Amino acid sequence: MPIIGIIVGGIMTGLIYWLMYGNGLEYIDQSLRDRRNTRKRLENQASSRAAPLKAIRHPAEAAGVLMQLVALARGTPTPDQDAAVEAQMRRILEPGDDLGTRLIAIRHTAAQVRDPNEAVSHLIPLLREKLDAGERDELEGMLEAVAVVHGGPIPAQERLIARTMRLLAETV
Repeated sequence: MPIIGIIVGGIMTGLIYWLMYGNGLEYIDQSLRDRRNTRKRLENQASSRAAPLKAIRHPAEAAGVLMQLVALARGTPTPDQDAAVEAQMRRILEPGDDLGTRLIAIRHTAAQVRDPNEAVSHLIPLLREKLDAGERDELEGMLEAVAVVHGGPIPAQERLIARTMRLLAETV
């Protein structure tokens, strides 16, 4: 038993000397500061990634981002998928709207999204507010039109469409 006391006492003495004379407090302070900075940096990155989604005010752009996310669920969007998104957007936009500019903004916004479910959560309140029941059904058809490119929807696309429509149908 005295041997254990000697070992513990030696460890404690070494720890106290390290804290007082070996810059141990500075090391601990720097480690805590690094953790805080890392947490803040991650929070800022998440906020900056969500900024393009929060900036969307038009339901057509929200629908375009959702269609682009459906295309991204299969991997890098192909020209056929981009053409399907463009065709669907052309149907819902006014004739005077600049389709090219909107598509660039939509692709940029969709590329910033890490988690499609998070994007859906950001966009659903806008779509719920602006779309009536018929337009919601039309949105589902638009999402499915993008998903069927290249042999039909894959499970990830089906889940994304189903979750979007389920959240859109819920009443708050």
